[in-house]
Amino acid sequence: MKIVIRNEELVLGSYRGPTQSWDKDYDSFLLPMLVAREPCFILYRLDTQNAHGYEWVFMAWSPDQSPVRQKMVYAATRATLKKEFGGGHIKDEMFGTVEDDLCFQGYLRHMSSCSSPAPLTVAEQELQRLKATEVMEFGIDKRAQTLQGLAFPLQEEAKEALKQLKQKRINYIQLRLDVEKETVELVHTNPTETRELPYRIPTDSPRYHFFVFKHSHQDQLQEALVFIYSMPGYSCSIKERMLYSSCKNRLLDEVERDYQLEVTKKRGNKRLIKGAGENGEDS
Repeated sequence: MKIVIRNEELVLGSYRGPTQSWDKDYDSFLLPMLVAREPCFILYRLDTQNAHGYEWVFMAWSPDQSPVRQKMVYAATRATLKKEFGGGHIKDEMFGTVEDDLCFQGYLRHMSSCSSPAPLTVAEQELQRLKATEVMEFGIDKRAQTLQGLAFPLQEEAKEALKQLKQKRINYIQLRLDVEKETVELVHTNPTETRELPYRIPTDSPRYHFFVFKHSHQDQLQEALVFIYSMPGYSCSIKERMLYSSCKNRLLDEVERDYQLEVTKKRGNKRLIKGAGENGEDS
């Protein structure tokens, strides 16, 4: 089975039923599904079975010539597909950028490398990297495990708001990504108290938030700049989830480097903050 992403949904691209044993069908079935510049997922059924039924090989095809954003979307969706298909059915996993990585001989090399301590190929190293990203939650700051970040430029009003935050003239900033323009846009800088913060979290769209948290510690008034990345679950498109996750770290780097704002707390929210969001719905 060939699985592709169309209109931001996982759909069946093509499939074929077995005609011979799995190894004899392998190249004639698999290789025609690999299209240059077009990433995809492939699930290839073996003849062996386990407690869950037939065993499958899960393959991620990501040609080097593919657009970077397209490759990132597929990388972000990989774990979702495995979960939906059922990890217990998957015996082996492979990653390929050229046909030689995924052809029958490539599969035999992969199996050989799994049973011996030989150095990993480039494709096997990439597979290990992809597996590491599967433990990443989109809303949690784990810089070592995220994909390479994207850098969308800050729009002028957003820059001015960050300057005002540095000057302590405001205490809250809400930002959004303009996916079409590929910029970071200012939503608003309404004064916000801690008790009002849950009401600033939209329930229908992702956002970045900077909030000055004032609190007392040992009878001394202190301030901490908190960054919140809010994502209202899977009501958002795959593209939005991927872009917000990928742009987050580069935005934080720019804020800390260019505006000398020290972010002391970084929080991710996936409907974890309860209350009525800015669209008026209960979050």
